[in-house]
Amino acid sequence: RGRFVREALRGALAGLAALHAVGLLHQGLSPAAVLVSSEDDRVGEKVSSSLQELGYARDAPSLYPAFYVNTEGSALSAVGEAVESGDRGGAVEADPLDLGLAERALRRTTRPGDPEERARYGRADDMREFGLLLLTCFLLSSAQPNAGFDALRLRTLTDGPFAASDDDGMKTDGVDVAALRSFLVDEEALRIGGVGGVEMLDAGGARLGGEFVTQSSGWGLLSRLLAPAWEDRPDAAEALSHPFWTAAMSPEPPPADAAPPAEKGDDREQRIAALEEELRRLAKRNGEEG
Repeated sequence: RGRFVREALRGALAGLAALHAVGLLHQGLSPAAVLVSSEDDRVGEKVSSSLQELGYARDAPSLYPAFYVNTEGSALSAVGEAVESGDRGGAVEADPLDLGLAERALRRTTRPGDPEERARYGRADDMREFGLLLLTCFLLSSAQPNAGFDALRLRTLTDGPFAASDDDGMKTDGVDVAALRSFLVDEEALRIGGVGGVEMLDAGGARLGGEFVTQSSGWGLLSRLLAPAWEDRPDAAEALSHPFWTAAMSPEPPPADAAPPAEKGDDREQRIAALEEELRRLAKRNGEEG
């Protein structure tokens, strides 16, 4: 199940990288935007996927956020005029609180009249949405049905108590991924048969000195995709090279210095006896056929 979801999302990320490479933004990433096909649903490596739902796609260099223009769309708003003229103070006075988190972040970072800076932010915003898509697909694909944990509850967590803050203590559109993982580890509703999205996202991690190191795991990738500062988020091509995409998918990474468990004597004897019996059966069948 984990390999299936991972390959589907890997294909979607490759599609996003292709969009960004030609100067387009998706701006509408969600589970419905990933079209999945497979030759064999039981084999994760046979999954292929592509992006759809391109109705919100935009030309990145010409990106103008909605709050830059008036309600008729015919002229710049007071905020747009202030930002475009370089008057940061005027922009704050014009509309200090009514904007969404992402839009306020864009207003703080956009240089007046610089479409490339807006395009960079737009790509970083796509990467944030892909991070939320990655988190949603892994966690909810293994959630128990009717257990009360759905996409709305997950978004409430990422936008609420686990929203990350910047260096000034201001709330951002990023996510405190380490704290979120610590919270979700004890959420049994996210596991089917003892294994869930938390464990699947652990793939690529390792235990060192009793601590679980997540940099190479799915959680490490999420930490970068959902970073508080949009400048710290990787582009799609860089995210595709993260070790998580090729890491062995196992429920729980073993301790780095742990020896394999010793086989009990009784179990070993039983396995030997079973193998000997199978060999005798095969020899007898071959003799009859000869």
